[in-house]
Amino acid sequence: MTVSNVLNAPHRVSDTTVRTVRAAIDELGYIPNHAARALSSGRSQVIGLPLYLEDDVFSDQNPGLGGFLHGLLGGLVKAAAVSGYGVHVTTPTEGATEIALYEKLIAARQVDAIVVLETMPRDERIEFLSQRRFPFVAFGRTGPQYRQCWVDVDNETSMAGIARHLRATGRQRAVYLATDSALPWVHQRQDGFRQEFGEAMVVQSFGTLDAVASYVAETDAPDVFVADNDAYAVVAMRALQQRGIKVGEDVAVTGFNDFPFAGLLDTPLTTARIPLRDIATCLFDRALREINGEPDQPGRLVTAPLVVRSSA
Repeated sequence: MTVSNVLNAPHRVSDTTVRTVRAAIDELGYIPNHAARALSSGRSQVIGLPLYLEDDVFSDQNPGLGGFLHGLLGGLVKAAAVSGYGVHVTTPTEGATEIALYEKLIAARQVDAIVVLETMPRDERIEFLSQRRFPFVAFGRTGPQYRQCWVDVDNETSMAGIARHLRATGRQRAVYLATDSALPWVHQRQDGFRQEFGEAMVVQSFGTLDAVASYVAETDAPDVFVADNDAYAVVAMRALQQRGIKVGEDVAVTGFNDFPFAGLLDTPLTTARIPLRDIATCLFDRALREINGEPDQPGRLVTAPLVVRSSA
C-alpha cells in the first residue's frame, strides 16, 4: 500500500518515504505494467485535456495563445508524470460539441478526470460532469452549487498591483484597453484596476487587434494605456511609436500574461506574469484528489506577479 501511494498519490505519504521508495524503484529498475494496473484499479492513469479550438485560434488575432497553451500543457504533463500519469490532449471533431467529446472519453474509460478550461459562472460543461459525477478540475472558477475543484488566476489582485505601480510612478490618467468578451477574467481584471486606480480611467473594449491599433493611433494619449492582455499592449506600443511618441517616457503601456515575446521587444513590456507551471501543478493535484474521492476544498487563487520593464 505504501508503494502504491508513492506511485499514485504521493501527497498521502511523507517526503522521506517517497524518497526511500523511489530509491528502491531505481535500484530494482522496476517499471509498473500500465495495462495490468488499469485492469486491477479500473483507472487509465490518464487525465484528459479537451481543447475546443476555433479555426482561427492561432491566427494573427491570437498572438501568444500558442505559448500560453504550451506553457500550461508542459506544466501539466510534468506534474502528471511525477505521479505516473499521462495527459490525453484532444479536440472535438467538426460539428461536435465539447460535451459530446466528454461523453466519448467517459464511455471509453480513456481518462480518469477531465481538465476544463475557461469556465463561465453557469457552465454547461461543469453541469454535465457534475451530473455524471465524473472527476474534473477547472482552470477558472465554478459556481457555488458545484464542487470547488478549480484553480484560477487572481485577476483582481494582480491587476490592482499594476494600478498601484502606475500610481506610485506618477501616472494619473489611464485608458484601459479591454477585451470584448464575456469571459470572467476580462471583468475581474478591469474591476481590480478600477478599485486601485480610481475613476480617472477611460475603458475601451475591442474585438480585434486592428481595432486597438486604430483607436490608439487617433486618440489623445493619456499617461498610460493599460491593456488586459499582452497582445493589445504590443499593438498599442507600435501605434504610439508610429506617432513618434516614446513608450515609457511620454506614455506608459502595460499588459497582462507575460507571453514569451514581452521581454524581447525594443521597449520591453511591463506586465503581470501568469505562473503557468504553478497553475498546472495545482490543477493536477486537485484532479488527483477528485480521482481519489477526497473531500471538497475551496478553490485556489494564484497571483500573477508584476514584472516591471521599460514600457512603464
